Amino acid sequence: MNDDAFNYETKVWGAPEVRLSSTYIQALKLRYCLNDLEKVRGRVLDVGCGAGNMAKAIKHYRPDLEIWGADLSREAIKAALVRPEGARFVISGGDGLPFPDGYFHAVTMFDVLEHFPDPETALGEIHRVLGANRLFHLFLPLEKQPFTIYAILHRLGWKAKEEHCGHIQFYSAKDCRNQLQRAGFDFVNTRWSIHPLYSIVDVAYFTMLSIRGRPVSTSIEGYVNNHQGKPSLAQRCVGLAKNVVVAMGYYESRLLRRIPGGGGHFTAVSL
Repeated sequence: MNDDAFNYETKVWGAPEVRLSSTYIQALKLRYCLNDLEKVRGRVLDVGCGAGNMAKAIKHYRPDLEIWGADLSREAIKAALVRPEGARFVISGGDGLPFPDGYFHAVTMFDVLEHFPDPETALGEIHRVLGANRLFHLFLPLEKQPFTIYAILHRLGWKAKEEHCGHIQFYSAKDCRNQLQRAGFDFVNTRWSIHPLYSIVDVAYFTMLSIRGRPVSTSIEGYVNNHQGKPSLAQRCVGLAKNVVVAMGYYESRLLRRIPGGGGHFTAVSL
């Protein structure tokens, strides 16, 4: 999943806490994931877990599940293990998972498949550790989804997500469904997020980073929460702005969840 242009050991993603409140950036991803996991019992693996915030959030709301997280970044797993919160974590890329066939009853993946040089190999590994007739929940940014600002910018050569997030694959929902089917999954459902208002803010933020020319080492939530004691005035201001924008995006996408947007929440079952 690594490439010469992006070093996953210099950026630790997935550290800030996630809850279902609309002011958390990943709240909608968590909500749709928990909906899919409602009938699942047993073991769940989060592939590309980073510092484990989604794995820990799933464990928080579903303490009955045995939650695992896997990520190739040693720094990310080191951060996850500081406070595992009942989840288990291993260092592993998604293209070679250290688990036996059919070990998991569900697998989740958030903002990860677009980083793989060979995503179909990763999907094959996920299929292997699931076995037959088990759940795969996937969130994927859709930078080629027709009629979105991302598709327009992609055609114009916009590379901010490649530079600052390490994206090397670019998807539409159709591309994703085709890959899932080739890997042995039966596609079940799609819900949508990252609609026009939130997309504009997202594009503006990453364009600003490109203009600035300096990489970031964490997310906005990571910056807001990266303090000991009282946060600085700058952190409080950024935190307030973040909450407003994130809540706007949350309710926008809840309202428009059946209308295609720049993010896809896919439900699939292994065959």
